[in-house]
Amino acid sequence: MRLLLIAALILSYSLSINAQNQLDRTRIIFKSGKYSNSTSINVEIHGVGITEMMANGNESFSGSRWIKFQKLFHYTLSSGDGVKTVYFKFKDADGNESSILKKKIILDTTPPQNTKVEIDVPSKYFTDQKSLKVGVILTAKDAKYYQLGNTSAFHGSKWRLIQDDYVEWELEAGDDGIRRVYARYRDQAGNITPVIHDEILVDRTAPFGAKLTINNGEKITNRQDRKVELEIFCRQADSMIVSQDPQFIEQKWESYSIKKSISLTEGDGLKKVYVKFKDLAGNMTSTTTSTINIDTQAPKNIELQIDSGAESTNNINKLVTLQIKSDGAVLMMVSNSSSFSGGHWKQADTSVIDWKLKGETDGVKHVYIKFKDEAGNISRPIRASIELKRGF
Repeated sequence: MRLLLIAALILSYSLSINAQNQLDRTRIIFKSGKYSNSTSINVEIHGVGITEMMANGNESFSGSRWIKFQKLFHYTLSSGDGVKTVYFKFKDADGNESSILKKKIILDTTPPQNTKVEIDVPSKYFTDQKSLKVGVILTAKDAKYYQLGNTSAFHGSKWRLIQDDYVEWELEAGDDGIRRVYARYRDQAGNITPVIHDEILVDRTAPFGAKLTINNGEKITNRQDRKVELEIFCRQADSMIVSQDPQFIEQKWESYSIKKSISLTEGDGLKKVYVKFKDLAGNMTSTTTSTINIDTQAPKNIELQIDSGAESTNNINKLVTLQIKSDGAVLMMVSNSSSFSGGHWKQADTSVIDWKLKGETDGVKHVYIKFKDEAGNISRPIRASIELKRGF
């Protein structure tokens, strides 16, 4: 009888040990994984024969009580970020209890800090004509993932693992204008930062409508100092370079201005002035040019004869014919007075018929002439003489 009792006790103890071992093999799963960004977590229990359970953040299970087993139940972690340990005990229908089981989870309710997104370009302007691809620098402390977008809604943009702090990104297509790159970051616990952005001005269009005029459109000038006034125009230009050399050698860029005075190169002849424009982004125009002639020399090879060089005339009305020669003259002024009193400029010609000599009496008569060219240069006056012999 005593042996039977001992055997029963041994069997009972063995069954109890087996039951405990089975309870101790219970698997505990935190649905959020290794991290949680909320004190409220879901716990999944996988075990055999469990009828009751108990969970607590303290190994003493202070304040806890046995509750009916739930395969999936809700648990609230203590506040404060950091590693949290949750302790569990399980009981079967026979009252066998498991050992104290525990599982750790990291509570992280703080999003990544010190976030920044920067478009990596030399200036605030983007001028690439072939592509809208830029480099983007990512900055965020404790971030695991990033998301980029051309809008703050991040349409079609996936979360990506941060493997480098520099990534390539395609800006939004379209006309020139401001482009923004939006970013947000996420840590392992799932905390997401506020949306931030950086921006750049896409400017791939050079200034346009360039015009250059010299001396208000004059074709020729006779200024001895060769100084001329430039009238300049170009839409959206910020700077310009002006030169009389088409290669712009030794010239420097200067601020855009609608007027500029320059002195042309030495010597008479056709002069050319060249100008190019640039905007703030560095987009440059082709060369615009304008021309003007310099003529600082008065008409040369000038001659005047009266009646083909005759020494005298007996024309009763004092009428003679003037023969005229000049190179490069467009105007002439003829007078019977060396002061050219009352004279008027008129179109240059090779002769003047029926020119009336001055004075009422016979004698030597003088005729004076001077010439003006297109540039306004005036020749020295010359004269021709003839004796009037009418006999009275």
